[in-house]
Amino acid sequence: MKAIKIAVAIMTILLVVGFAVVVYTISTRLSDGTLSKKADEEVGMLSEVAIEGKSSDRLSHRSGEPFDTVPIKIPAGCRLADTQLLGDRVLFRFDGELTRDCQRVDIYDSHNGTKVGGWQIDDSPD
Repeated sequence: MKAIKIAVAIMTILLVVGFAVVVYTISTRLSDGTLSKKADEEVGMLSEVAIEGKSSDRLSHRSGEPFDTVPIKIPAGCRLADTQLLGDRVLFRFDGELTRDCQRVDIYDSHNGTKVGGWQIDDSPD
């Protein structure tokens, strides 16, 4: 009888620890998002470089002013995996096969809908 009580106590502890690990994993994935703080800084640097010379276009659209529909091209066989709003930027992350150029992130300005820049994974050797 004593062995059964010990086994039940050990299993209870394992269940509680396992449940805690699951809750921790889910909460960190929900709060973390796709990009880290370092990547956010890179977005800011890329945005500043990419929009130089486009200030007049940016000024023509005030915050909250509507703009036309912006087409976002997704290569065949790829899918939209994630979107994030970072300040005045919208990030679209695409997923799929590397051979179809699916692994990429596109950045758009949320004020006027223009494409600011992005990243694309290239698996070709140097």
